[in-house]
Amino acid sequence: MRIAFFLVFVLLLFSVLSFFVSGASVSNDGEYIQFQQVTMSFHDVDAHISINYDLNAFSSIYIFLFGTHNLEPTFEVFFSDFEETDIREIGKQNAVVFAKNVSRQNDGYYLHDSLELSGNVRALTMIYPDGSTRSVFNVKATPDTFYSGSV
Repeated sequence: MRIAFFLVFVLLLFSVLSFFVSGASVSNDGEYIQFQQVTMSFHDVDAHISINYDLNAFSSIYIFLFGTHNLEPTFEVFFSDFEETDIREIGKQNAVVFAKNVSRQNDGYYLHDSLELSGNVRALTMIYPDGSTRSVFNVKATPDTFYSGSV
């Protein structure tokens, strides 16, 4: 009887925890994940993106037990408005993503049209090819911007 109760408890706990870290449960209020800092480094039409985030206690335990690869659907949903992304690395509090074709070239400049993010970001910093930066706070989309090509 104790074994059956324990198995039911573990199954219920697993079900609840898997909901918290599934890509479908990305929330704009950051129920289980809060995006603290996103840094986009532009390279011509592409961008290298570093993400720092915090997980709630249940999600942290789940990731500790089952691995950070379970967060991949979360990042796929978060960047779903981007044309093509490649998740290069996922850590316990950070991730690295490469995004292709986030900007377009026009008359010697690159134009980046706003892209929606499926969650709120406390600080979004854009690093342009010339080394200059621009930061915006509490955003749910990248802002429209333009920049010159790689130096």
